[in-house]
Amino acid sequence: MLWSPQRPLVLALQDTTGLSYKHAVCEELGEVNSASSKRYSAKGRTLYAHSTLMMDAERESVLGLANQYYWFRQDKQKDSSHTLQCRAREEKESYKWQRGTETLADRPGDMSNVIDVCDREADIYEYLGYQIAHQHRFVVRSSGDRKLADSEQKLRATLDALEPVCHYDLHIASKGGRPARDATIALSHTQVTLPKPQRATAQDTLTLNLLYCSEMTEGITEPLCWVLYTTEPLPDAAVARKTVRYYGLCWRIEEFHRIWKSEGTKVEGLRMQTKENVRRAAVIKAFIAVRLLQLKEIAQNREEAKTISCNTLLSRVAWRLLWNKVEKKTFP
Repeated sequence: MLWSPQRPLVLALQDTTGLSYKHAVCEELGEVNSASSKRYSAKGRTLYAHSTLMMDAERESVLGLANQYYWFRQDKQKDSSHTLQCRAREEKESYKWQRGTETLADRPGDMSNVIDVCDREADIYEYLGYQIAHQHRFVVRSSGDRKLADSEQKLRATLDALEPVCHYDLHIASKGGRPARDATIALSHTQVTLPKPQRATAQDTLTLNLLYCSEMTEGITEPLCWVLYTTEPLPDAAVARKTVRYYGLCWRIEEFHRIWKSEGTKVEGLRMQTKENVRRAAVIKAFIAVRLLQLKEIAQNREEAKTISCNTLLSRVAWRLLWNKVEKKTFP
């Protein structure tokens, strides 16, 4: 499908997070304690949420929350690994990636200007096959080595043999105790064909474009290494770098989850007594968190923010209510 310049390119960032609770609602959140025993009591339970956050690819600004799917783990899985793997796709947690895209695709309009962007957990043969079969665009990070259909080599050996098409500098932000650093990245790309795994129910082979980003910085214990599957054409290094950049924006949905859970709406502080009430309140707080994220984007440039009308993000009723709350008086 062709992208029209009249329609902005949109990234659909998908990711999963868990909302942890320890009060009475845990009785409705199944038998499985997914929280670490080192941090939480045995009473703790998790309500999982899979979100799709929409971003303008060129402006790199958040457009809104497309959908969310909630679930909890009712019982421990007792069947053999073979039996669990042979379940219908719709019965597996991993179906969440396809469900998010299906929900988006069911809405009016086509998906030709939407690129699905997912981390390693979405590297599932059936999911990639679904996307290709429906002519959807995506960038998905590879989770590990794979067999190739058109070569006796595995994926890793193929990557090591690639010649970089360019080198570029990338600033890597601090995270989890890791200090920030400036890295030099070697970028290469090729096309690969993946064979169908034995238990998969999809096409016999999948042909994908592949991007390989490898950090060249010396003395780094864990250098950056991204292997990305994509349906995007890669005619030159400039387009390849831009496609890598799309994946690099995945951290924005992590920021949304952080605002939702701790920095903004504190959704894990809910004390509703039933899971349905928790879910309803969580949905409301999720949309508030998106709005806070949008406001944070604008506020990052304080001088420019002064020139932007509040009507950009808030309705007349909403900003007047905020004025009354903050200024302690009615707007004139």
